[in-house]
Amino acid sequence: MIHHRDIAIFFKMGLSGLLDGRIVNTVDDAPMTFAELSEMAGAPMEPSAAPLPNPWWGVLDGSLARRLGFKPEVATTWQAAREGAL
Repeated sequence: MIHHRDIAIFFKMGLSGLLDGRIVNTVDDAPMTFAELSEMAGAPMEPSAAPLPNPWWGVLDGSLARRLGFKPEVATTWQAAREGAL
């Protein structure tokens, strides 16, 4: 997940030419599980002991963005919720 304020920062990095010729993922500091997202939305998932077929599906590597200077202002979705910024 990434907050719209951080999308704006990343967009400005792109306009400056910093991202030219690169494919760059941008992410916040903490990936969220579907269970966390559903809990945050007020509809908690039923607990399950079944293993996930691919637990890292959808998790992106944002290390290149970090090396290029990206640092999220809204570090996690939980921070956005605390700030009322969802």
